[in-house]
Amino acid sequence: MTLIEVLLVTAIIGLLFTCIFHIGEKVWDNHLLKITANEIKSALYLAQQLSIDESRDYGLELLTDNFRIREQVFRGRIPFRQEINSRIKVMPGSSPRVIYNRHGNSNYGFFILTNKHGMKIKIEVMIGTGKVQISDIYK
Repeated sequence: MTLIEVLLVTAIIGLLFTCIFHIGEKVWDNHLLKITANEIKSALYLAQQLSIDESRDYGLELLTDNFRIREQVFRGRIPFRQEINSRIKVMPGSSPRVIYNRHGNSNYGFFILTNKHGMKIKIEVMIGTGKVQISDIYK
């Protein structure tokens, strides 16, 4: 093998690796978007269950870099808090919180999350029942 052949093979392998890594990153970001949406859905159900069990109002608050369940009184306790991956952002216009009353009924709210590739997912909480729907990933 000559030096040119070695350089050519190395360049081709490097190009293939770059393409595969870029595709893998996009797949990972979409998977991370779904995982985060499901974590928020689980936290919403936890807030609903806490409100029923303790006969107190609890809400899920979605901040820029984390989400938390908080008792809806002044300086209410925070039984659950979780960070959001830095690759996921909360879109402006999303509801700041969803509150469950002591009977487990909720107000309407929605959250839109996006990843670094501009793909989005919408989490919607239905009024009254507290049922949570997660959309498919869209652009």
